[in-house]
Amino acid sequence: MSEDILLRTVRLSKHFTVGDHEVKALQDVSVEVRRGECHAVVGESGSGKSTLANIVLGIYPATFGEVIFDGKPLRQDRDRSLRRRIQLVQQNPLSALNARRRIGASVRLPLDVHDIGPRSGRDARVRELLEEVGLDPEMARRTPASLSGGQRQRVAIARALAADPDLIVLDEPTSALDVLVQARVLNLLDRLRRERGLTYIFITHDLAVVRALADRISVFVHGEKVETGSTEEIFSAPKAGFTRELIGSVPVASEEEDALRRAIRAGA
Repeated sequence: MSEDILLRTVRLSKHFTVGDHEVKALQDVSVEVRRGECHAVVGESGSGKSTLANIVLGIYPATFGEVIFDGKPLRQDRDRSLRRRIQLVQQNPLSALNARRRIGASVRLPLDVHDIGPRSGRDARVRELLEEVGLDPEMARRTPASLSGGQRQRVAIARALAADPDLIVLDEPTSALDVLVQARVLNLLDRLRRERGLTYIFITHDLAVVRALADRISVFVHGEKVETGSTEEIFSAPKAGFTRELIGSVPVASEEEDALRRAIRAGA
């Protein structure tokens, strides 16, 4: 396998039993995610994109096939060091963060779980992480309910960064935010990826976000991958019928996408 490939799925399938029926959530999916790229996984609800993410995160076991991470098989019962290297930023940070735990304690949690750095320096590290995502370190004393949606998502990103990961799975991380806040979070994610050499798997249905942030795209339909290519290739010359329909259903430049692009170019 090329050294440029950080994560690869090989003929990956996931079947669930629902009552008397077997549901094939993923079927024979092979995807390659290159080091340092933002790889978007796009599809309608039920397309299998979240199932793929959950297998990569170790939440679900695969029914068939395998996941290769950094050249080695990645199983569900992985050790702590592997779990540290793959982190998640969820769609709704308010539900992802413990409402009773102060922000500083939430960001510090990965440092304690993975025993990163000396204990005496972990509170200082928390403050550094909050500053890195554009938050006042004094917010460490506050609770999630006292923060805005954009601030909570920055906290969730800081918590993921605390583990010093190689790969971050981003599950619709900006879908609950308004356009201006969305642009700020996307700019933050792009900057962090460049500065830290991170790799992203970006789960989304929002093609404006994909066009703004992703390097490559995999399109899923009914549990199958129907197309993969660079963002430019997918938008300029989609091959699969579903991809053409998906792109064709989106205005070339809606007012919302124009606003998002302007905000990103301005470094909002």
